[in-house]
Amino acid sequence: MLVDVAAAGINPHDLVVAAGVAAPAPVPYVPGVEGVGRTLDGVRVYFGWAITPHGSFAERAVAARDAVQPIPDELSDGAALAVGAAGVSAFLPLTWKARLQPGETVLVLGATGAVGRIGVQVAKLLGASTVVAAGRNHDVLAELRDLGADEVVALEDDYPAELRRVAGEGFDVVLDTLFGEPMVAALSATRSGGRLVNVGMRAGRRVDLSGLALKGRDLLTYSGNDVPAEIRRAAFSQLVDYVVAGRIRPSFHELGLDDVAKGWKSQAESPGTKLILRP
Repeated sequence: MLVDVAAAGINPHDLVVAAGVAAPAPVPYVPGVEGVGRTLDGVRVYFGWAITPHGSFAERAVAARDAVQPIPDELSDGAALAVGAAGVSAFLPLTWKARLQPGETVLVLGATGAVGRIGVQVAKLLGASTVVAAGRNHDVLAELRDLGADEVVALEDDYPAELRRVAGEGFDVVLDTLFGEPMVAALSATRSGGRLVNVGMRAGRRVDLSGLALKGRDLLTYSGNDVPAEIRRAAFSQLVDYVVAGRIRPSFHELGLDDVAKGWKSQAESPGTKLILRP
């Protein structure tokens, strides 16, 4: 479907594609996988999968039809994008993958990023008894205490010991957006029978993992490419309902499309909020 773009979200995935990490970059192309706009018949929509080479960082984009969803007028463009790719990438690892149950304890690793911010709030809404937010941005960690985090851990100094301390008998579920050494530390603070779901690899793409540390724990991975369209759509709809009801407080920062280079650099440096481009 052709969509007139009102706003586009910047995602780590956009940088990964441009860098040719999994495959050569499909140049020439327009980056951007998600956006908010209107279809040619005037319906206001969110779309979560723009079709290369016609990405969302433009006045118009081509979106996969099953990734286009109408959104209510009371939902701002920025809020829609904050719970779009980032929100779904927090919600589905906790529900569809980890099967989080009320009363379980949750660690959100990389909580100061766009995915982690939503993950902290979703975990609390789903009934987690304790939510621990771990990240590097001290200002955002302080904000997360008001968004549902019962404890916060700064990923500095001897943070593995601090994770083990706040874990008590061990985390039931870990939402991991970092991989690398932080993920290994989180796994050692996870109880036997617990589940760790990796979503991103901001801290590195390789780990040295002891089999003893993994023993009895489930190490899972999440990829949006593997999610059936109806599950992805239902997750986004649930997140929209949470936002409209005031139960999730999204965070975003808007830039003009002319500032795309600034936004691109900021995304690479972990901005601590969702970045939005307006054509």
